[in-house]
Amino acid sequence: MTQQQQTPAPEQPPVRRGPGRPRHADTEARAYRAVLELFGQKGWSGLSLDGVATHAGIGKSSIYLRWKDKRDLLMDALHDLEAHLAVPDDENMSLRDYLVAHAKARGELYLGEHGRALSHLYSAAQANPVEFAEIRQQNISRGVLSLHGRIEKAVQDGELPKDTPVFHLLDAIEGAVLVHVLFSWPKEKDTIRAGLEDYVNTLVDIQLRGIGAMA
Repeated sequence: MTQQQQTPAPEQPPVRRGPGRPRHADTEARAYRAVLELFGQKGWSGLSLDGVATHAGIGKSSIYLRWKDKRDLLMDALHDLEAHLAVPDDENMSLRDYLVAHAKARGELYLGEHGRALSHLYSAAQANPVEFAEIRQQNISRGVLSLHGRIEKAVQDGELPKDTPVFHLLDAIEGAVLVHVLFSWPKEKDTIRAGLEDYVNTLVDIQLRGIGAMA
């Protein structure tokens, strides 16, 4: 009796995936970048989770599974931006050099890709005090807090007079850099960037002379 040849099993057709966007390992990073870009372009009223998903090129479900509203997403994006800020290391740095390094870093932040988002942040916080209460308290705080601590240490060590108004000095430097950069016309940004180091050196020297800092 002749052995019958076994008929090979038919090949299985390829599995077809349903419609939808593929999952991305960098979903959070893409969402952070998108929310800051849209916030810079459209402000708070023009920002939405759906818009972020479309702008980032990721599925809406991925956005809604992670963040309950646009405030939470913006808050996380700002925290992520803060975590990547370069805070000057004050070890072996004079107070003047530290203040200059800090002011330059802030200026470069405002001149960077998210400068427009930061500029909208301040106006949005005024117009929406409830939604922005936590953001106002914590936004980009690491560098500001380190500067505040360094000024207080300078007072304790005698680098600055005992009656130095710490918050006034901080406001003078922070506010001047903010106004100098963000209130300029876009076409002037390259000129401001090129002259930033000279500007912050002069700014810090004026402030330190004004409060009678020890040379």
